[in-house]
Amino acid sequence: MPTGAGSAFTDEKGRFTFRDLASGKYRVFAIVGNLIRTNVAVVEVSAEKPAFAELRIQPVTPFVRGQVVSTEGAPIANAKISLVMAEGWNAEFEAQTDADGKFELHNMPAGVYYIVAEARDWAKVFAGKFNFEPNKGLDEIRIFLPKAATIVGRVTTPQGKPISPYAFVQTTPPDADRHLPAEGGGTNAWARVKWDGSYKLTNLAPGTYTLHLIVDGEVVDKVKVTVKEGETVEAPPLRLK
Repeated sequence: MPTGAGSAFTDEKGRFTFRDLASGKYRVFAIVGNLIRTNVAVVEVSAEKPAFAELRIQPVTPFVRGQVVSTEGAPIANAKISLVMAEGWNAEFEAQTDADGKFELHNMPAGVYYIVAEARDWAKVFAGKFNFEPNKGLDEIRIFLPKAATIVGRVTTPQGKPISPYAFVQTTPPDADRHLPAEGGGTNAWARVKWDGSYKLTNLAPGTYTLHLIVDGEVVDKVKVTVKEGETVEAPPLRLK
């Protein structure tokens, strides 16, 4: 699609016009109250063939409320809540918990969302998949965060072979959706491998992880590591062949 963006205002009948566009395909949508509130239409334009896009206002969920707590039930303040649309244009929204661990958002576009919560010294947790229904609020979402675990490790290379600057260690395969959990419901996390071969994965939920050594987008080695809540574990070495 052509690069760049343009904007236009609707008139009293909801009509809008874009002029002097380069030929090609464009995504067209409408923003109402700082939110994308319509379908996203894809249109193709050329000098010989003007295009018409029909945009429809989508219904909203009036409110979404919840609370983030520890595994013992204590409220967690200043936790970051990410809400990502699982279908459509994958819009992402964020909220922060207050002193009581509570968060609230208003007038969210209706649809299916992934919710991820994280906080300093606490694990990053995939809270689940939620359906935000049109014209119906969603209340009492309760998210439990365990104390963060850490995995440290090292990548070994044949003698004299340097570490690639594009080497990463991830808890998921390279093509995995970054918003979804790792295998078994663990934390989706990654770390760049440093020049000395060391790496550190932080803010992990307890569980068993398959660590993937990824170089230039390809998995070159894997190891399994089990970590408990709040502990730091050293992983077996990953080998760059």
